Amino acid sequence: MKFLLFKQFKELAFGSLVLLLVCGVTNIPTLASSHAEAPMTSMDRYADNTDVYAFRSTEAGRAGFVTIISNFIPFQDPSGGPQFYRFDDSVLYEIKIDNTGDGLEDITYQFRFSTQIVNPNTILGMNALNEDGAISSLTDPDYNMRQTYTVTRVDQSSGRGGTVMAAGLRMAPSNIGPRVTPNYEANLAQPTIYPMGNGGRVFCGQRDESFFIDVGAVFDGLNFRSIGASGGVDTLRSFNVNTIAIEVPIQDLTRSRAVPAGPTAPDAVVGIFSTASRRTTRVLGRRPDGVALPLGSLSNSGGFVQVSRLGNPLVNELVIPLGLKDAFNGLSPVGDAVAAPAVLDPQLAQIIRYINGTLGILGVGDIMIPPAPRNDLVQIFATGIPVNAITGPNYTTFLSDGVPHEYLRLNVAIPPSATPNRLGLLGGDVAGFPNGRRVTDDVVDIELRAVVGGTPFTPDFNRFPNNALGDGVGVNFEGFLTRFPYLQTPNQGNQPRPTNFPAPAAPAAGSSSE
Repeated sequence: MKFLLFKQFKELAFGSLVLLLVCGVTNIPTLASSHAEAPMTSMDRYADNTDVYAFRSTEAGRAGFVTIISNFIPFQDPSGGPQFYRFDDSVLYEIKIDNTGDGLEDITYQFRFSTQIVNPNTILGMNALNEDGAISSLTDPDYNMRQTYTVTRVDQSSGRGGTVMAAGLRMAPSNIGPRVTPNYEANLAQPTIYPMGNGGRVFCGQRDESFFIDVGAVFDGLNFRSIGASGGVDTLRSFNVNTIAIEVPIQDLTRSRAVPAGPTAPDAVVGIFSTASRRTTRVLGRRPDGVALPLGSLSNSGGFVQVSRLGNPLVNELVIPLGLKDAFNGLSPVGDAVAAPAVLDPQLAQIIRYINGTLGILGVGDIMIPPAPRNDLVQIFATGIPVNAITGPNYTTFLSDGVPHEYLRLNVAIPPSATPNRLGLLGGDVAGFPNGRRVTDDVVDIELRAVVGGTPFTPDFNRFPNNALGDGVGVNFEGFLTRFPYLQTPNQGNQPRPTNFPAPAAPAAGSSSE
């Protein structure tokens, strides 16, 4: 009976989604997630969810907290003024947690932004010569397009309206350059790390693009410069993103509202994903009731429709077929059974084998791929990994009601690693991906190896070259912070951008930058 009800709900949800996509696309530009990978993504970058991270906080004194990071607005050229990069006031940005395994969010953190203009008569944008032209603080009059935001938590106890956790929080401007935004991190970024009433913290603002990948090699037919941890080109180096980061106590995320007793406790694993939603209708110059608006004005109305979604990295980009990419980004994880065939028999694995057999991938030899059904990938991405003989009795990321739901799964009872390995579980580090995702985890190499079976879960294929594939980029060039929000200071606008370069070697286990 429960399965029949779920099936009916899934079909209804998917049918409604298709109707919304067909009817709503003429009203608003819609978007997918993960660096513009779906057909409609490039229409609306300000709702594009590029990466989600979730991990036990590693900053000293924060052992009882979980950090969740959601990045938006990809490929930001640091010099892209004069408007530079703000969150979109008309987008509802959300971080969602499923702690029961049914694919429906039990906890939602909502972020709504509002822009205030100090001087509308200037020819400039984010900054202006209202005083001396330099933004030295968050209240400086030269910070001309200021943005504030509200954080709301929605759960069963709060009801649909939610509980406002904080309001009127300020966001720093983009890192325009040393003359306009001097001493950026100290003057503007760190003052926007705000304490929350639950003991946690929140930050919203521009950061260095943290995702490292040789995009050109991947999409040029896997034309890798190297399959090791270095020698590739970090295509995203020197770009920025806009970041939403929140740190919350462990017990605020679990179904029991308590810290789990251990890694295999029934409340130890939570599912985490992020979404962006827009109103159904956007009208330029005139309200829906026909009333004229000031020249250049726009009106947003109607209910919110989800246009971007992200949990595990690269799933929609490299697993979901083209015809479902936009639909997948509008689905709740409760409806992910629609996309299950793409995981059970991923086309990417066949593409890798074909390209290697035809053109070669750095002479690595034949790549044999595990046959379908790929239940190993279903466990990694869609149900979680149950307790098993390979990972041992104290490891699990399993969270499912028997139906696939795609999102990050974090076992909040597994402590941070003293010697983190960029390959996470494949490197013997149980605190890393696919147990959540840390900023240093090399998810490109991990997922490439998983797709071709180069993991212990498919032992017959866990050999060279399957278990050695990579894109030649094993580390973010700018490094990371050892404190919240962990992502590095954004690249400033008035500086030369690097030309192509070989990626550096990955740092030694356990090292990081401040």
